[in-house]
Amino acid sequence: MRSFAILAAAATLFSVVMAQDVQGVSNYSSGDPLVNIKNTSPTETHVYKVEGNADNPPSAYGAGSGSLPMATVLPGQTVQFYPGTGFIGAFTGLSGAGTRFEVNFRGDSPGGYKTWYNSDMEFGMSDTTLGPAHGDKQINGLDSLAGEQDCLAKANSAWGTLDEATQQQLLDTGYLEGSVGSNGALTAVHMDKQADENVVGFFQNVAEMNSYIHPGSVVGKATSRTAAAADKFSWSVETKELTITGY
Repeated sequence: MRSFAILAAAATLFSVVMAQDVQGVSNYSSGDPLVNIKNTSPTETHVYKVEGNADNPPSAYGAGSGSLPMATVLPGQTVQFYPGTGFIGAFTGLSGAGTRFEVNFRGDSPGGYKTWYNSDMEFGMSDTTLGPAHGDKQINGLDSLAGEQDCLAKANSAWGTLDEATQQQLLDTGYLEGSVGSNGALTAVHMDKQADENVVGFFQNVAEMNSYIHPGSVVGKATSRTAAAADKFSWSVETKELTITGY
């Protein structure tokens, strides 16, 4: 009886894990919007906060409700997340404390369909990217990957360009950790809404994170270098399938 119970428990666990391979709406069909969420870590479970716009149609995941179930991706797993037709919303890593990816699947226009998306590190950052599932390029031919595979490495690549006084000022904020000098290096980086302007400027203008950290400007009329830098981080592709990759 005991061995049977163990086998039954294992079978139940297996069915739960398998059920997680597809998440989102249940009434999806071929050609509907799809966000693949890939976890490349062999040991860590990745959890994403999911948000939907209040005006999302009934066909969309959560139908515009504010609090939606998290998307959970086990180590080495790829989840197919179907957000439903007409979905506009966001997926945020680290259970809502990491990089935030905003997606818009209402891209029908006279010039043809476009899916719009962007990467936002204004509230947090994590080693995560978003882009077209099959390597499609952006409409204007530029790199289509939003976000960063390794935020710390990207910040470190720019750290040595700063003088020691500026390095120390940044370390004093607590959002960057490490050492100063020509041989200095960062050991950790953080971001949230309360970060000082010099921290935002470092990540946006010096390290050139592939994401917006400053919220940018309205209709491209930037009032500062940082806002102008943020304006370029909006992508569009002619596909309804995107892939989020967590590292």
